[in-house]
Amino acid sequence: MTKQFNYNQRMDIKYAHQELIDVNKVVEECTDKWFNQILSKVNRSVVRIGIVEGEYHWHKHDNDDEFFFVLSGKLFIDLEDKTL
Repeated sequence: MTKQFNYNQRMDIKYAHQELIDVNKVVEECTDKWFNQILSKVNRSVVRIGIVEGEYHWHKHDNDDEFFFVLSGKLFIDLEDKTL
């Protein structure tokens, strides 16, 4: 049985190429503890905003690189052998 998580994950692209992204507005409109929205696409990569509170379930992306830019608070990332 697959465990269900209460995450609001939006995989639609919210802003077009070269459209101004109002990050503060996205944050202000968010009412979820776990929110993920694709903001834009750059070449073959996507730019997402994540608003998080608490722990996220363990998962990994074998074929993707990820970059985290923390605007507020602290983000701890648990790897198999250490925490960053």
